[in-house]
Amino acid sequence: MDRQFFFKAVMSLNARTRALLGLWAFFLLLVLWGIHGSSTGVTADWWAPETPYNGYLLWHPQPSTITDGESDSKRDWLMARARWIRWDELVIATPLALSQLSHKPKFPVINTNIGNGQNMLLSQHAPVLHIATLARPATWGYFIFGAQRGLAWYWWFQIFACYTALYLLFEILLQGNKKLAAFGAFWFCASAYVVCWSLWPAHLTFFIALACLTAYHLFRTEKRSTLITCALLLGLSFAGFVMILYPPWQVSLGYLFLFVFAGLFIRDRLDLSFKSNYKPRLFALLGATAVAGLIIGAFLYTCLPDMKVMSATVYPGRRVSLGGDYTFALLFKGLYNLITIYGAPQALLNQTESSSFYYLFPVVFLGLALSRRLRKGVGIIGWLMVGFLLTMLFFLFIGLPEIIARLTFLSYVPPYRADIVIGLASIFLCMQVLAFTARARLAEFSPWEKLMPWVVSLMVILLFIAHGYSLNKLTENFLPVAAIGLVSFIAGVLSYCLLNGRQLIFCAVLGVILIATTSRFNPLATNLNHLYHSELAEQIVRLNQQSSDRPLWLCYGGVHPGILVTLLGGRSLSGEHWPPQLALWRKFDPSGIYQPQYNRFALVQLEYGEPNQGTRFNSTQDDAVVVKLSPHLPILKTLGARYVLAMGEVQTRARFDHLNLLYESPSGRFSIYEIPP
Repeated sequence: MDRQFFFKAVMSLNARTRALLGLWAFFLLLVLWGIHGSSTGVTADWWAPETPYNGYLLWHPQPSTITDGESDSKRDWLMARARWIRWDELVIATPLALSQLSHKPKFPVINTNIGNGQNMLLSQHAPVLHIATLARPATWGYFIFGAQRGLAWYWWFQIFACYTALYLLFEILLQGNKKLAAFGAFWFCASAYVVCWSLWPAHLTFFIALACLTAYHLFRTEKRSTLITCALLLGLSFAGFVMILYPPWQVSLGYLFLFVFAGLFIRDRLDLSFKSNYKPRLFALLGATAVAGLIIGAFLYTCLPDMKVMSATVYPGRRVSLGGDYTFALLFKGLYNLITIYGAPQALLNQTESSSFYYLFPVVFLGLALSRRLRKGVGIIGWLMVGFLLTMLFFLFIGLPEIIARLTFLSYVPPYRADIVIGLASIFLCMQVLAFTARARLAEFSPWEKLMPWVVSLMVILLFIAHGYSLNKLTENFLPVAAIGLVSFIAGVLSYCLLNGRQLIFCAVLGVILIATTSRFNPLATNLNHLYHSELAEQIVRLNQQSSDRPLWLCYGGVHPGILVTLLGGRSLSGEHWPPQLALWRKFDPSGIYQPQYNRFALVQLEYGEPNQGTRFNSTQDDAVVVKLSPHLPILKTLGARYVLAMGEVQTRARFDHLNLLYESPSGRFSIYEIPP
């Protein structure tokens, strides 16, 4: 009886609601199965090589029967390859989040296991017991499900939430065209820029899209319950957006969605609906402001001192962008993401930096220039997207005077981080045009209007061939000539379909390309055993449990072993420091001569030094600091230093430095020493 009632209740819902419920049911299954897309498996080679990581959903090889070549090929297609290029996810974001679970007490605001203590509320990835977490639903899974399923919740929530918010917003933008709305949201969420950045662009876009969506309904709805719900969600989503603290994306996305909301406000005459019942709406807006103000106020109260330190750092605090330094070759680099995100040339830096979107806005620009019908039909939202894209292109290629860049906050947006808004604005624009041209196919066309899509397609092919050769020049002939021709031809086909209203062919072809491009990039992983059940992890946990006074670990050699110590609940001098711990390092550098080296976002590593040499700092790159010091320095005793973890070749140096050996790995990979009293 209960099953029949449930089935009838579900079937009584409209198709859109059933589809979204099915989507979120799949999300819960992924969480309960503990499947995630983190590339943390890379760290198994560093911290647990005695048992090669094999925690993939679809990959359970027999090493004795599979050659390296076969193994590599199958791993790619079975989504069983962790990407070392996702360094900031697998070394920073995920370990930081997991370190909150091992801290005593759990989920602190200040994680005392990182150096001298680090404010974890500044990271959107970390679960923290704080009122601000109400506006960080991606971290809720850690409180409910623990480490593995919490990571799965965090990973998938970003993309599922973004898709849902964008789908509902596209539905409004496209005036009820549910199929195109679903594809528009998919286009963004499946794009290389989103997937290759560990879904973080989707995380931020979810908040601002939800804010735009709920603000629209707040002005539009006549239902009191909907009004209250929208006010609450608007306050939470705006606070969540503000607290991400990544200005290059926040500023540009903020402007884009202001354009989108302005278009909806004008098109749907939201001023009239507001006036018709303004008192409840005004109270709802005040309620949303109060919710956002309460959360943001609590966040600022907790984080403002650290934020001031961050703003004064050498990197990235003092970075200022005026634009004007982008190139034509880089603008459309995303056309070749099927190749570059799996092996980028040096000119594109790496696979993640090479990622972008399949930009088709030039098709619309050319169509608008050649078609009077399209100019009339694209609507206010389409024209606003055109204006936004032209503004961003002006910023990228020509630049702004410093005073204007600072006043508009575009000084926080390096041109190489503008892909997120150019990509999303291009999708908004293309979906508007496709919806119009699909409707217009039923009307009579003049001979020129029939010919125009063919003309634009040819022009697009020529444009992208020129771009392909420009990109080839930049990358020293990285691209095969055949690839340039094929990509340009497919772009021409999509151009024709877009301008001729062939929405089924357009969505099918582009959808296949998107899936082929990004589906293999992130792995489908199923466990975290390499972090918690390795030889090294067991020794770290054992020694921590034997110590009642929370000793400090000095970790030398290897690849960031201090991060593993922190993840497992131990105190480490090294690791990821953001904001920089100036008070800590001034104890080692009283004169402040090395402050430019450590006053930055940094992965801190220790290098073995001599007692009579003091402490030396060296910033090897913008986001790294090497601290050379001896474990016998007196200042370390005052900080509670007791254990020395020596990895690899550093063991030779530590072995003859009057340290007490506590454990030596039978494999010779690491040794743990105690600093004598």
